[in-house]
Formats: sequence, C-alpha cells, structure tokens
Amino acid sequence: MKKSAWLFVLCCLLGTALAGAPPKLTLLSPQDGAYWRIGSRQTISWSVVPNFDATVYITLWGYNASHQLITFGPIGERPYKAGNFLWQVGNCPSRRVTPGNYFIKIWFFYSGVKVVAGNTNPIHITSNWIKPIPTN
Repeated sequence: MKKSAWLFVLCCLLGTALAGAPPKLTLLSPQDGAYWRIGSRQTISWSVVPNFDATVYITLWGYNASHQLITFGPIGERPYKAGNFLWQVGNCPSRRVTPGNYFIKIWFFYSGVKVVAGNTNPIHITSNWIKPIPTN
C-alpha cells in the first residue's frame, strides 16, 4: 500500500475513535472536603465538554453501618446545559440524611454509555455551621 493510502486509513481510524469518545463531565461544586449544614441551600455545579443535549442526574452517596459506600438515592436532575442544581442539604427522598461524610455523584448517558463524575474525597454534612476541630 502506498504511504498516502496508509495515512488515509490511519486518519479514518483516528477520526472514528475520537468521534465515539464520550464527553468529559466534571463536578465543579462541591469541592472535596466542603462543609454543608443540613437545611442550607447549596449549589451543585458541573461542566460538560463538548456541548450536547442530555439530562444530568445527581445522587448522594454515603456509608452504611458496615462502612460500605452505598447510594442514598437521587437528589435531583437537570438539563446538562443548566450547569447547576440548587439543593436543600439533607433533602433526599429515599433516605434520611444525618450529619456525616457523603459524596455527590453526577452522571448522564451518552450513546448508551454512563458518564460519571463526583467527589473523590467526601463532603461533610453537619448539623451546625461550626467546622469540627480535627483530632490527632
């Protein structure tokens, strides 16, 4: 095969691979380690690159009594273009939210693939505005 034919095939393969790549979803807020008080209103925000039409689903994750990370359930959904969701902290229809460490996970489907983003370290939901003093 000639060099130009190989180059054409390579470009076609690369173009196909790039066209099929899912968009990048990034959770902007809350940042890892944030402290949010139950009952306060806080903004959960995200970005998606490149733009397309989808619904972003927002879920709360936490630890059960056995210290296993489990989903506490959905807390909202928005068109991805909205870029944010105002959450009354603690409002989770499927479970009671008590003070503790939690994770926010956001996700959407793109061509049958679930694209997920979220906190890598927990946020802290408290019953008051005072940040606890770390113990050594």
